Amino acid sequence: MAEQRTYDIRSILEEMRQEYWQGLAETTETREELLECITFTLGGETYAFETTYASEVIRVPKLIKVPGVPELIVGIFNLRGEIIAAMDIRPLLGLPPTPLTPAARIIVIKAESFTTGIITEEVQGVVGLPVELLEPVVKSVDGGAKEFIRGQINREEGMAMLLDITRILDSPALTVNHA
Repeated sequence: MAEQRTYDIRSILEEMRQEYWQGLAETTETREELLECITFTLGGETYAFETTYASEVIRVPKLIKVPGVPELIVGIFNLRGEIIAAMDIRPLLGLPPTPLTPAARIIVIKAESFTTGIITEEVQGVVGLPVELLEPVVKSVDGGAKEFIRGQINREEGMAMLLDITRILDSPALTVNHA
């Protein structure tokens, strides 16, 4: 004859409830706020800015030099019928100019009133950068360059400097003086 077992339903339900809540606590992840950024190389260092400003990445086309423009504007190019200025922002950031390689790209930026392109040595890709890792710039950065950098983010792949792209685009160094 089979032996009879007695169960304490309350203790079983209590144990199940504790396991349920413990499982929820373990799987509940804190959602970190991420900035979706395009990362690229300038002067051998990694820089980034939000993808909301970038419309596309293209190979560096033939650039036509224009007289009387700031030296940061390397030239202009035609992108599907639109004439766009190509900028080299390395001098703004206190970086030395280096010759462009086949890996060089232009990140086309659509601002409110104009479209321009930033010449990069290499585009690394689009990544989500955790906002809570954004720190003030502690790396030795040229004094004038600090106004264009929002902060730095230390990641597994290395440090990335987060640029303030609106400040760069509003910089007086990019203004063409009309006489």
